[in-house]
Formats: sequence, structure tokens, C-alpha cells
Amino acid sequence: MRLILSAFAALFLLIGCQQEVNHEYNEVSIKDEEKNVLVTSADFEKASIQEDSDRLRVKVDFKDSKLPEEMTEQYLNEQVYIYLGDKEIASPIIRKVTNNDSIQIIGDYTKEEAEQFVSVINQ
Repeated sequence: MRLILSAFAALFLLIGCQQEVNHEYNEVSIKDEEKNVLVTSADFEKASIQEDSDRLRVKVDFKDSKLPEEMTEQYLNEQVYIYLGDKEIASPIIRKVTNNDSIQIIGDYTKEEAEQFVSVINQ
């Protein structure tokens, strides 16, 4: 009887370990190297995914058209950190100053993370 109970316990443990954890995120942010928040979901108007042959880009439109220019100018050639909730999903380097109301983020995030990022902004 003990052997049977032990076998069932091990089976339930294995089944439980195989289940994927599904996180629900309600905030995205961009932070600097010291983890100071530069922008949050509240600063974004909308977002979309653009796929090239070998990488994903997330295009983010800002509510305040001056904010992208100020941020990219201040952090030009520096690394920033993209967060989905409290999970860092990318760490791109700002390569140029933008003078419009949007930025494109090319990072090392997965397609699922990019989709969640866009979903949070477009809610």
C-alpha cells in the first residue's frame, strides 16, 4: 500500500512540475542602468510587432511626442532595460536620437514576451 501511495505521490509531483506557469503582466517599463524608471505603460499610446526575417521589433508610440526624443538624446549609446512586470526581457542600446513620437525596440526577447509587451500597452 505504501508503495502504491508513493508511486501516486511521485506521479502527481512529476505532473505538477511539467505545468507551465502563465504570468499575467499589467505593466511595462524602460529603465536605465541604475534601474531608474524612464517610462512606463502610462507613457505609451500603442504598440505593435514588426517581424523581419531574423528578428522582432516592437514599435511603441508615445502619448507625449517630445518624450522619445528626450529619452533617446539623454541615453544615446547607452544600454536601457525593458521590463515586463518585474521581469527584464531585453537590454538594447539606444543607437540614434528619434525626433518623432515613436521608437523601435530590437531586443533579445522572445516572440511571446514581445506579444505580452504589446498586449499590456494596447489594453
